Amino acid sequence: RFPAPDFIVEVLSASTEANDRGVKFDDYAAHGVAEYWLIDPDTQTVEQYRLHTDVYELAIKAQSGELHSFAVPGFTIPVRAIFDDATNQATLRHLLAA
Repeated sequence: RFPAPDFIVEVLSASTEANDRGVKFDDYAAHGVAEYWLIDPDTQTVEQYRLHTDVYELAIKAQSGELHSFAVPGFTIPVRAIFDDATNQATLRHLLAA
């Protein structure tokens, strides 16, 4: 059996949102996934959850600014980079150069 990942990101859609917020949310917490992000492309919002005593707590719900991963030290990404192609490309170049 493989260990659970430390960090999972899901992109919501009408067909997956209930599962991502329900079964997967509970399953990932039960398996000790330390951090879970839900990306909503319709509202251009990112919800960042952090596992605390086997339950996810909402750390931040953001439409702007930067997200700093709790599970991946040093990983920071502008929220805009998730939704804007030009910012995404610039951020990717920066990450790959580091």
